[in-house]
Amino acid sequence: MEEICEGVLQGQRVLVLRGEELEKGYFGKSLDEGRIQLAPVEALYLVEKGKLKVKNGEGAELPFEKLITIFVKMDPDLPLKYAVYSDLRSKGYIVKTGLKFGAHFRVYDRGEKPGEAHSKYIVQAVPEWIKLTPTDFARGVRLARSVRKGMLFGVVDDEGDVTYYSLTREKP
Repeated sequence: MEEICEGVLQGQRVLVLRGEELEKGYFGKSLDEGRIQLAPVEALYLVEKGKLKVKNGEGAELPFEKLITIFVKMDPDLPLKYAVYSDLRSKGYIVKTGLKFGAHFRVYDRGEKPGEAHSKYIVQAVPEWIKLTPTDFARGVRLARSVRKGMLFGVVDDEGDVTYYSLTREKP
């Protein structure tokens, strides 16, 4: 039987004291003494999949609905980001936060592992109703090119379904 990990909500992150099992799945950021720090999307995904229980500072368990409500107060775009994160993870990709690359996520190709390979894509989650300008597209492509990655826009529709669009720079 698979072990369910326990975490504690600390601000915008969830801290898991014994997260070796999560580390094997490339979730979170390793800290000292086996502790793992999870980003909100990672914690939500693991809670939804029944692999993590999150408690508040008083020890009360926070179900998925309560946890997402707390996180949305800190980041109103979280449901959008979560739709993309969850979709990519469910398709077998390893997904890490992409803040240092100027995007929502960085994604590793199937079979590639963080630390052993570089992420192949950066992904920006956007709602289907957004009006992106040519400048927005150019900015995304230039950003991805500067960090040697492909640029994907994860477009989330009103039903929560995600469609991916890849942009590249073509030279004649």
